[in-house]
Order: sequence, then structure tokens, then C-alpha cells
Amino acid sequence: MVAPVGFCSNAETILDNHFMSKSSESNNQLEHKALLEFSALHQKLRAAGINIWVHAPEHFHGTPDAVFPNNWFSTHPGSEMNGPWTVAFYPMKTPSRRAERREHIISEFQEVYGKELSFTHWEYADVPGFLESTGVLVLDRINKIAYANLSERCHRGIAESWGKRLGYKMCLFHSTDSQGRALYHTNVMMSIGTSIAVVCLESVEDPQEKQELLHNLNATGKHILEISREQMNNYCGNCIELKSSKGKLMCMSEKAYQNFTESQKAVFLQHVDEILHSDLTTIEVIGGGSLRCMIGELF
Repeated sequence: MVAPVGFCSNAETILDNHFMSKSSESNNQLEHKALLEFSALHQKLRAAGINIWVHAPEHFHGTPDAVFPNNWFSTHPGSEMNGPWTVAFYPMKTPSRRAERREHIISEFQEVYGKELSFTHWEYADVPGFLESTGVLVLDRINKIAYANLSERCHRGIAESWGKRLGYKMCLFHSTDSQGRALYHTNVMMSIGTSIAVVCLESVEDPQEKQELLHNLNATGKHILEISREQMNNYCGNCIELKSSKGKLMCMSEKAYQNFTESQKAVFLQHVDEILHSDLTTIEVIGGGSLRCMIGELF
């Protein structure tokens, strides 16, 4: 996790992240609120038995979205890779997001992981392309299937190359909001757990793409918990299953929790031991991301 030091509305990313809003509050006020939300979530996760590695940027880094570290790296255990434990680095669409790849964090990864894969050269290609890690790649690590909504931040060719290098089957599709605009990241419309999949099928309008998505989920035995576009807009798709010393947790924001129905919450509890939820209102409204985006998983 990365503390939201320097958190504010990002003029670069708001162009294609329609979950973001502007605010009349000062940047100092927004940062203060975001830090309180981050701290409360951190405490809840620690109390639930989750081990957390925390970093904090400096204001001069100019990284207002640093609180969402899952977009620039991913880690993969040896059992998943049939080889060395691996860290991968990803091409980011905007300069402020690229600045989140700070050298000392990368060095710490290199000390732990035996293999490094980098796709960042795509940022400087003649025709640049982007693939923002587990923001756009929703991974079924058990069955090695990557679900990806194609957008300005998810290039088909790079996604397919990633799949070949990491041994994943790719399930590619197009997902839109109620106004027909491409969703910037896949992880706002779906989440994959051990035995459950949260997905906004309503946002996938192409019948063939929807059929393929459903086929992959059904073929791998996932219980499909379908959410509406309205629930998606309230971050119900941006949840993550974590394994702690106390069991399986389904983690989500307070807003997401309040927008799931009681019957849907009951379904979750058939697949996990606890639903953990925390207020992230400022981070969601200004940053355009929620709890899942704040978790960069370390395997």
C-alpha cells in the first residue's frame, strides 16, 4: 500500500476516468481526508491479519494517484510461474503515474523476486501503448485466465504479449458505462475470488464477448455474483479477496458495502469468512478508484 501523500485531483487521469470528480476543497484538505481514510483502512486490514508493506511518496514526486499502486506492478509466485518468483512492471498512460515507479521501491522488489519482466518500453514506442497491470488485468490466478476490458489503458497487442509471457489465457472484451464510454479499468466492473466472481455483465454489450466472458467464468466453476451498472458506479466491482491468518476476507469500501443487497452479502459469506469494509469517500470521489486499486498484492 502507498499512503496518499500529495493526493489531489489528477488533471491527466480525469480525461478518461469518469469515476473521478473535481472538488472545491483545497489540496491540503483533500490530502488530510485521504490520509485519514487510508490510515483507517490500514488499521482494519492489520487487525484482520493482513501483512502490509507501506510506502509513502513525497510531495515533490508529483504523484497524486500514488495511493493506487496496483496499476504499475504485479507479483507472481513460483507456483504460478513454474519457475522463479516474478515481478512485472507495466506501461502507464500518463507521466504522473509513471513517476510512481520510484527507484528504491523497484530495488526492494529486485532483492526479493528472482525474475523481472518489464513492459514499460511501450510508453516510448513510435505508437505508444499501455497496460496498467491489475487495474486492467483481473486475474484468475488459479486457472491462469486474465480478464481484460480494452481501453486507452489496455492495449490488445500488449495484453496478448503479456499473456504469452506469463502463460495466461486472455479473455478480452469491451465494457462501457451507461453513456457508452469505455471503462478506464477492468477492476471497476469485475473481481475474481477463489470461488466467486463479481461482474457487471450489463456493461459488456457485445453478445459474443459477453458469452465468452460467461463461458470462462462458468468453466472454471466460479459462482457469478452479478452487479448492475449503478452498483458498479458505487464501486461494487472494485473489491478484492484477501487471505489472512484468520481466513478469507472480501474487502471493499463502505460505499460498495452499502450498495450490495443483503442477499448479495449473504452470497459473499458462503465463499469467504468475513466482509471487511471501510470508508473511502474522498479517495473514491476525487481519485476515481476504490479499495481494490489501493492493494498491490505481494506473492
